[in-house]
Amino acid sequence: SIAIDKNKNVWTWGWNNYGQLASQQPLNYSYPQLVEGVSDAVAVEGGHWHTVALLENGTVMTWGHNFYGELGNGTREHSEKPVIVQNLSDIVKIASVGYFTLALDKYGDVWSWGDNNYGQLGDGTKVMRNTPVKVKRLSNVTDIATGWHHAIALTSDGAIWTWGDNPYGQLGTGNVEDVHLPTRLENIPKGKKVASGSWHTMMIDEGDTVWCWGRNENGMLGNNTEINSYIPVKLELHNVKDIGAGCFQSMAIDRDDNIWVWGENWNGQLGIANYDRQLAPAKSLINFKNGFDVSTEHISNVHGDARAALGINFLTFEGLKANTPFRWRQFVNHNKKFLLSFLLNLLLIGIIIRSRSISAV
Repeated sequence: SIAIDKNKNVWTWGWNNYGQLASQQPLNYSYPQLVEGVSDAVAVEGGHWHTVALLENGTVMTWGHNFYGELGNGTREHSEKPVIVQNLSDIVKIASVGYFTLALDKYGDVWSWGDNNYGQLGDGTKVMRNTPVKVKRLSNVTDIATGWHHAIALTSDGAIWTWGDNPYGQLGTGNVEDVHLPTRLENIPKGKKVASGSWHTMMIDEGDTVWCWGRNENGMLGNNTEINSYIPVKLELHNVKDIGAGCFQSMAIDRDDNIWVWGENWNGQLGIANYDRQLAPAKSLINFKNGFDVSTEHISNVHGDARAALGINFLTFEGLKANTPFRWRQFVNHNKKFLLSFLLNLLLIGIIIRSRSISAV
């Protein structure tokens, strides 16, 4: 996890297998650690095993995994220390989920670096890049987003452009063919904001309505089906000001600060006081006007772990909100497979230990 405090310092915690916490000790941390060498940060993004920070002066710093050149510093060596991305300036927005990163500069141009096995860098090749390259075909870009292996851009005329990996139709082109150059989507209203899950894509149109497309077996498109869609589908969700997505969930905030959520919910990650998958937008129990001191000007989601869409866990939230106890029956009902596997493994271990004891005698 990554956070920026009010003094624009960066803090990290969690898994640290490749130095993505910027700690020189190869340790996982369950509490925030101050990132040394990074100051005046205005935005942060977490790739799969690397971290990206945008600084106030328009430069970008990275650290962590670098096998695919994700750090953009001209090498493929992992780094637990923040490094400056080469040949990049005047950046106003960053986006990263998997093993590549996009950066939008103040002139409306988009730059990319890292993994390119699916053409997600948008330079017309499948060549990995360890320094930024300019994404082709794009100009006057106002918003960007990345999925696991695909990318999205919104231009000032409201056009939506997509490229990269496309097995679930997440590019919205009407098929499942990969695209190595940005392709403009047709037959879709003008957009004003884009977001992406790992394998699905979202947009807010000029009328503040949400559109989704791509992977959907967990209901993350919110159109009351579990069928993938190769073209954008319109949701009955209006007056929306922001959107966000993760592996198997989607969310939106309307102009009354209500949070709407849909998709997978096996660990209560939607915050709706149950564990039921939602195939259409459901209103979360959280409304930040009701006592929560958290800004709702922007929402984001997690891609590496599908269990934490809202950054809270249902059981924790319910206990805080309603002062209710942990519900063992519901926990067991929703974790039967795991518990059964766990018990069978314990039984097997016991049998092995018992047989070895008998053999020894």
